[in-house]
Amino acid sequence: MDIAFKDHLEKLLLKDTRLVDDQGELKGNVVKKFANELEETLIGSLLEDDRTRDHFFLKVKDVYVFKANDFIFFLEQNKLDNSFTKYANRIGLTINGKFLKDNTDIVLDFPYKDCILEGGQSTEEGLDSYYEFDTELSAADKKKGHKTNQYNEKQAKRKEIFFNNIIAKDEQDRLLEPKAFTNIVEYSKDGTKKPSKFNRNKEGVITNNLIFKGNNLLALHSLKNEFKGKVKLIYIDPPYNTGNDSFAYNDNFNHSSWLTFVYNRIIIAKELLSDKGTMAISIDHNEVSQVIILMDEVFGRANKKNIVTIKRSSVSGAKVINPGVVNVSEFLLIYSIGSNWSPNKVFKEKERDNRYNTFITNFEDDSEKWKYCSVLEAFAAFKNIPKNKLKKELGTEYDILLENFYYDNKEKIIRFAGLDDNSISSGVKEVKYISKSDTSKTYLFERDGFKDYYLYQGNAILFFKDRLIKVEDKWRFGEMISDIWNDVLPNDIHNEGGVTLRKGKKPEKMLERLMELSTSEGDIVLDYHLGSGTTAAVAHKLKRQYIGIEQLDYQENDSVVRLQNVINGDSTGVSKSSNWQGGGGFIYLELAKNNEKAKELIQSCKTFDELVKLFDTLYSKYFLHYNIRIKDFKESIIKEDQFKALSLNKQKEMFCRMLDNNQLYVNRDEMEDKQFGIAKEDIALTKDFYQIKD
Repeated sequence: MDIAFKDHLEKLLLKDTRLVDDQGELKGNVVKKFANELEETLIGSLLEDDRTRDHFFLKVKDVYVFKANDFIFFLEQNKLDNSFTKYANRIGLTINGKFLKDNTDIVLDFPYKDCILEGGQSTEEGLDSYYEFDTELSAADKKKGHKTNQYNEKQAKRKEIFFNNIIAKDEQDRLLEPKAFTNIVEYSKDGTKKPSKFNRNKEGVITNNLIFKGNNLLALHSLKNEFKGKVKLIYIDPPYNTGNDSFAYNDNFNHSSWLTFVYNRIIIAKELLSDKGTMAISIDHNEVSQVIILMDEVFGRANKKNIVTIKRSSVSGAKVINPGVVNVSEFLLIYSIGSNWSPNKVFKEKERDNRYNTFITNFEDDSEKWKYCSVLEAFAAFKNIPKNKLKKELGTEYDILLENFYYDNKEKIIRFAGLDDNSISSGVKEVKYISKSDTSKTYLFERDGFKDYYLYQGNAILFFKDRLIKVEDKWRFGEMISDIWNDVLPNDIHNEGGVTLRKGKKPEKMLERLMELSTSEGDIVLDYHLGSGTTAAVAHKLKRQYIGIEQLDYQENDSVVRLQNVINGDSTGVSKSSNWQGGGGFIYLELAKNNEKAKELIQSCKTFDELVKLFDTLYSKYFLHYNIRIKDFKESIIKEDQFKALSLNKQKEMFCRMLDNNQLYVNRDEMEDKQFGIAKEDIALTKDFYQIKD
């Protein structure tokens, strides 16, 4: 095919902004996707152009038929693609993009800069510096002394570089094997030390709180043998895939790739749950429907227990500028591992129900002899003030004193609820006929396996005390939680735990409620998208054992910093409601890095020249993918002007793609190889973790 037509086609396609990348080049994979889907706009533009219509359409009578296969073949043969993809193909790299239903691959990394010290997930968190090759300079740049034909440092609003590798099933020969651990440190109120061993219970299960740093998929596989069937609650708050949360893919199937990313981890995490275990996922409207389908498939539709709607903000601020329905909610999907699920009753505070207005005057007597009056009559007798003079005599203290009277006499205050005999007959030890005309007695119905009932004149007696909950050491009226949580609004949570993660923290109150619903003291809680550590912090305060996994480093806002604050008596979040005074500890472990260290070296490079110098180190010390054309890259590609013209970020991305992702971390069974330089103490502790005997 002649060059002129190739150029003509490329210019035509570049008119569609959807097909153009941020470097102004053609995204060939998107073009192929649209062609396969017979996307209307693309087909229309090709049909309207005389030259492309002649090449890619077959006229049958008065109808033009698009020859999609011919079009895609032309794209592949003539390398109509962006520079990154062209060079990726020349070097020997591949990018797989399969839909979830056809996918046996693993989405490995979120993100590829998982060890870079800057870990924000929002463009609002600062500026990024980058280098760009300028061939032409503006008058202003020339006045500043900038020269032509050089790399100049520039700045832009931060756009985190996330790079999510997809590894084919047949290439996963070493990837999921248990990993070695390094930099193992135990934290307590007394400071830090190197632990001598892990604590275990009678069943041999580790009882230390654990915080892992490294790729969460590989960490989950490393936990499998030690904690299989032992975890009571798994809670995750994955990236929401909103389009602006930095979950960006270089292949075009970001939707299916995101689902694959979530699916890879849920499958292995499920194995860690006990037979009474719970898995809960925070998600918003962007992916909630897809995650429900995914979770239904993994856990079974019958094990979908609740879809909780959580109010996350108010109808105010910038969000009300645009017309339409204001989005103020997100969702908490709750699934059980099986039919043994037995959640706890959880209550939330609400205004006192005024129907509790009856007082038992002789509560100490046998229930058949109980006498009743109104609460106001009992209150008046207690204060020795006539009922009709209470407000006048007590003045502004009336409401406070009456409220205190309610809580001081919570066992004696009741309300009547209509209830026929049949509705409580199950489990009754002794069935009695109760005449509703008998107004003189209160009957007790004792029931096996059910709550006992008192009945009076055909009505059930409900006690005020049974509706009370403790809120910061004080009794408050409450009701059972529903599937709408509008009282865990993330107001003023930015300082919870002494750390800040803008738009990335969940309220401690929300995690407290989830743990109260699904766990008891001593149960194990796992969060493998730990972030700033909210799950671990709440679990620590509620005396649950926890395991956290995180691969980003948030520096002063890291989960390790937050948990140190908790140990030292953090007073924020749920500290008051849980009467938290400090104490306890945890052990920090890192997955021992191999090629992951190479990624850090790549990301630390400031210029293309530094990348070039680094290549020999990558080649000699680390593991490159087997299909990399090393000689072609070193002798030809790396010297080409077009390759040099790629942005530094694209160049780094390509260097990272050359690394064999089977070798990101050191496998447990190879940790004693001296080339990895793992300390003897860490080798011994790794063996203790896996219960390996010398």
